[in-house]
Amino acid sequence: MLEWVAPTPRPAVHFFEDWMVVVLLVLLSFTAYFNVVYPTKMKNVFKAFRSDIAMRQFMREETNVPRPYLFLTVQHAVLMGLMWTLFYQAFLQPTILPWWFSLISALVVMGMYGLKWFSFQIIKWFSEGDYTLSEYQYRTFATNRLLSILLYPLIILAALSSIAQARYYIGAITAIIAILILWRILKGAWVALTNNVPLFYIFFYICTLEILPVLVGVKCIALFSQP
Repeated sequence: MLEWVAPTPRPAVHFFEDWMVVVLLVLLSFTAYFNVVYPTKMKNVFKAFRSDIAMRQFMREETNVPRPYLFLTVQHAVLMGLMWTLFYQAFLQPTILPWWFSLISALVVMGMYGLKWFSFQIIKWFSEGDYTLSEYQYRTFATNRLLSILLYPLIILAALSSIAQARYYIGAITAIIAILILWRILKGAWVALTNNVPLFYIFFYICTLEILPVLVGVKCIALFSQP
């Protein structure tokens, strides 16, 4: 008599999962919509990164945050969540479902930058609207908007590659993120120095606006991702 034998699951060949298709398609749809309706704003994301003169001009013109920028801020958080999920799967021992870890990571990233924005407002109030701090704030979120566009194809490439190759891609993406953030910090520090801001305040800004939100974010991810 023939006996039924439970099938042996096939080993995973990549990190891509079905739920990622839905997330990436939704993001792509909104990106295409805003690129058609607000083409100038989408181009300004790259112009602000290339030129400080253009960035300062956009700061004067954009009294209210344009809707495409709000979307790109959300997209940045979602893609960072996907990125850390791939990193989690590639280099650590997953203890929770990837989609849950991605959701937690995206919410934490949004919370981190919400905390950073709130810190900017408090420090600007104490410093009576220091323009260099306003420029640093704009550069911070402008870098995020740039990352929200650059990360999209890179994450798809890493997720669809073989697991062995994906680890190299994920490492490279992590390096790109780190370089852009480091450039943003050093650029902001240099602008502050050239405007005669004391070193103590520059160090205080970096600790308050860069290190503190990251520490809080890492702690939250570790806390909420417990099985």
